[in-house]
Amino acid sequence: MKELELFIFRIPEFKEKTAAQLIDYFAYYLQQVCKQSTFSASQIRKCFDSLSLQPYSNIPYYLNRNSKKNGKYIKKKDGYIFNRSTQEQIAIAVNEIIALPVSLNLIDLSVFDHAPYYIISIAKEMIHCYDSGFYNGTLVLMRKLTETLIIECFERYGVDSEIKDQNGVFFYLSDLIPRYLNSPKWNASRNIRKSLTSVKQYGDLSAHNRRYLAKKNDIDSFKTELRQAVQEIILTIDYSNWQRN
Repeated sequence: MKELELFIFRIPEFKEKTAAQLIDYFAYYLQQVCKQSTFSASQIRKCFDSLSLQPYSNIPYYLNRNSKKNGKYIKKKDGYIFNRSTQEQIAIAVNEIIALPVSLNLIDLSVFDHAPYYIISIAKEMIHCYDSGFYNGTLVLMRKLTETLIIECFERYGVDSEIKDQNGVFFYLSDLIPRYLNSPKWNASRNIRKSLTSVKQYGDLSAHNRRYLAKKNDIDSFKTELRQAVQEIILTIDYSNWQRN
């Protein structure tokens, strides 16, 4: 188990841990690192054996005892799983980044269906910033998302040379927006101009104005228009039918 050998370096004070304490970490390894739906006593025993460690004397008893009411584990038909709080505690201990749920408070993530992973990743980070009250970060990521989508739209139709300078470098958003709005390759709606202008205005303020601190109301004033603009560009790109080279 080479992965297990690497995983134990993430366990704080690994050499000082008791066999009982290591059960929890090995269970986490099996469920989260190996992506198993459940883990069993015999699988945890194999973790001890593969590392040449003295195992806990009675692993089945330990798991069963700690699966009682409000225990660390939940017993299933084919094994055990962590309860949520225990899993989060172990994740923090091994410096695991906990995936947060994506809310609908800023924009519905379904708008990005069929979009590539990097577009979805930017959108998720933008939503998390909004939900956490990091409004400057939200606007900067909003600006990046819009800029990326406009570039992808030109690439989709094979006219990306229209948004590059003589050195082949893409224009800034201030030049991308009018070129997107006026391109004969698609019919940009009337409403999208205002939305794109707002994204650029507030994104620039958040990124470059040292005395500007974004507020929730700044974003809420145009977040509906943002969704419409992003959705329009994504529908124009038509990711599901884009055959990239």
